[in-house]
Amino acid sequence: MFKRAGLIVLFVSATLYWLGFSMLRPMVALYFNAEGYSLALVGALMALHAFIPVLFAMPAGQIIDRIGPRKAVFVGSAVMVISGLLYVLGGMFSWIVPILIGQVLNGLGSLLSWGALQASAGQLARSAPKGNGSHTLLSNFAFVNSLAQFGGPLLGGLLSDFGNYTLVFIVFALFSVVSVAFSFLIPASNKEGGALTDVSFNLWKSYGSGVTLMKQNRSFTMALVFNGVLFVLVDIKGTFFPIYLSNIGYSNTQVGTMLSVGAVASVVIRPFVGMLIGRLGHRLIMVGSVWIGSACLIALMFEPGLWIITAVVFAWGACAGINQPMALIMVARTVPSERQGMGMSLRTMANRVVQVTNPVVIGGLSTAIGLTYGFGLIALFLLIFSAFVQKSLKEEPDAIEQEMEEEDGGHPHERKPLPVTIAPGSAHKLTK
Repeated sequence: MFKRAGLIVLFVSATLYWLGFSMLRPMVALYFNAEGYSLALVGALMALHAFIPVLFAMPAGQIIDRIGPRKAVFVGSAVMVISGLLYVLGGMFSWIVPILIGQVLNGLGSLLSWGALQASAGQLARSAPKGNGSHTLLSNFAFVNSLAQFGGPLLGGLLSDFGNYTLVFIVFALFSVVSVAFSFLIPASNKEGGALTDVSFNLWKSYGSGVTLMKQNRSFTMALVFNGVLFVLVDIKGTFFPIYLSNIGYSNTQVGTMLSVGAVASVVIRPFVGMLIGRLGHRLIMVGSVWIGSACLIALMFEPGLWIITAVVFAWGACAGINQPMALIMVARTVPSERQGMGMSLRTMANRVVQVTNPVVIGGLSTAIGLTYGFGLIALFLLIFSAFVQKSLKEEPDAIEQEMEEEDGGHPHERKPLPVTIAPGSAHKLTK
């Protein structure tokens, strides 16, 4: 049985994280654009937020598994406070270096904080009653996050229009401070007594442990692939779509409002994702989402009017909104409880890989052929890739759906663990 108070704290902490993240990311892109940087350089600067975290995702996963979500959220949020102060310093004096350092630290802090919040939700989901109980919990977890993703862009647009970008950075720092306070209330896990010095001793072995998890757990690897493909759409919406709207004459408040329309679609769709998985299967939902998102990118090539853009953003938000609950459910169901920290961190790493490559690729394409045609080319790549994945899945059994059906057919505690090899010297610590 779940402790209601612990769930509320977990949901509130995730809301704070996403409110700050979804407010900050599009405004940072607009800040760089307002400073006069080219789209290629803006893409490179935005990718900096994710580049370093890609390198440290596996160690972060091991840290979360060892010290527990509570301590990991505290450390991650504290790092985000420092990054927020650097954003403020750079915004006040128009210094680019503090903002770039803030981008790196924010990426590292969010890697720990968000990874730990996901791991905690995954652990709770695996102890849920059999059937769709865990699906519902994770769908509701993603639903609460989507509420913050709705308010974040709108709040950022209002603050930047009626104040300035520095005000956005100050509010982000305050959100991070509140997240530090809430970290003390997150339910403790069985690993909460671990020490950070234990982690550092086997830090490098975490890479081998993460690679082993992906090599020996095909279901989990497939979940990461699907998650990464859909996250391309999510990242474009948060990074280059605001610039697209700004370039065709929309104010920052209008940009934030438009992004919030997409977030409304996420709010609407996410509570039903668990039910849709049971009815339609994950394959149809995810491939269909890629096709709908690609159609939205193609529609933007023609620079339609306000109401058509609004409809496109709503459809885009719905298909992009499916990604988080779908990925959380698949990772939670294909990775053992004691490895949820590593599993969720690798999911975050897949997102960060997209956040590194996506801005650079689209920024380069946009500089060469224009942003609107760049959208069309990315849509074409997504359609080709989704067709290839769909063909591959038809040629062999769907391991993810088999795994989830087996999970739903029995009690979670009766489930046999997946054949994952733990790095030498780590097994005795994971069983404490």
